[in-house]
Amino acid sequence: KLSSESFTGKAPLEIIEKEKAKEREYSEILGKLQDSLLKLK
Repeated sequence: KLSSESFTGKAPLEIIEKEKAKEREYSEILGKLQDSLLKLK
């Protein structure tokens, strides 16, 4: 994972916001996948 300090220092806010949105989406998807896997067990 990128260290947030160096990344945030160089990136424009717009890009940072996009990255944060992506991270939220990924964690939602991962959460759903984990739920599905638990149900399969």
